[in-house]
Amino acid sequence: MLSVMQIGYGYWGNNVAKKLLTSGMFRFVCLAEQDERKRETARKNLPESVAVTEDYHEWLDRVEAVVICTQTQFSYDIAVTAMEQGKHVFTEKPLAVNVEKAEKLVAKAEEKQVVLHCDHLMVYNPVIRYIKNMIDSGELGDIMYIDVSRVNLGPIRKDINAMLDLAVHDIAVIDYLVDGLVPDRLNAVGSSFFGKQETITYLTMKRGNLLININSSWISPVKIRRTMIAGTKKMVIFDDMKNDKLRVYDSGIDVQQGDTYGNYEYLTRAGNISIPHITNEDSLQNSIEYFGECVRTGRESLSGPKQSLRVMNILERAQESLKY
Repeated sequence: MLSVMQIGYGYWGNNVAKKLLTSGMFRFVCLAEQDERKRETARKNLPESVAVTEDYHEWLDRVEAVVICTQTQFSYDIAVTAMEQGKHVFTEKPLAVNVEKAEKLVAKAEEKQVVLHCDHLMVYNPVIRYIKNMIDSGELGDIMYIDVSRVNLGPIRKDINAMLDLAVHDIAVIDYLVDGLVPDRLNAVGSSFFGKQETITYLTMKRGNLLININSSWISPVKIRRTMIAGTKKMVIFDDMKNDKLRVYDSGIDVQQGDTYGNYEYLTRAGNISIPHITNEDSLQNSIEYFGECVRTGRESLSGPKQSLRVMNILERAQESLKY
């Protein structure tokens, strides 16, 4: 079993701790948290076998890996310190606040020969894995566009904007689906209604003929988690808020030769709608255990340095675009 220390016990850290405890891959040794009230909560929720401390430095030499669940502004220094001591690192998204720091993390992971895994959670969702297989097999045809809405009412974060908080999920997923996303063109717009950070953003990208649009918002009256992917053969809608999360539409445009050479007709095709059976899995559990498996085998994570840098490059370009 891989001995781990978790650093940070906020809202998401509580979820991560539960997964570490239920997994058979890890020995959860210590929980480090600076906030006294959160430490008390952790002591009540965690078994006595998990030590609770204020200073993570005291326990670094007693574990093989660290799981970082702090705000992005703090995670960089923790990750560098851990990797400097040869520890494998699981960290929440985004990998860093900017590309420069992300590149330093990647360089440190390579120097120390440790696994660096960014929790791009949706990459480990079974529905996304199913869609990936459809794309790779050619079932969807050529992908024409991807349209994403990830919106909800709060919480309003102070450390990062809605795009860095929400769109990072979707950028990582699209990067995974298309085998690496490096946009030819990119544009982002947003507005700040509460605080200094943008509370709503629209990010548009183009790679070749593929168009991508991602809407991220903390000020929506309803929570929406919907991704539409249109291929030349079939189209799919992944709605994470529904029980039947994936619908496959045998719909599209058929090209028919006209009577005259060079004359074509474009006919709409609305075929059957199917709902494939996809076994329910916990994406966070999958991500954590994939990290553990990467440590065991020495392989690079799907959401490791290469993918994380591509995602960070897109986010940094988008952040620059927001200024104009």
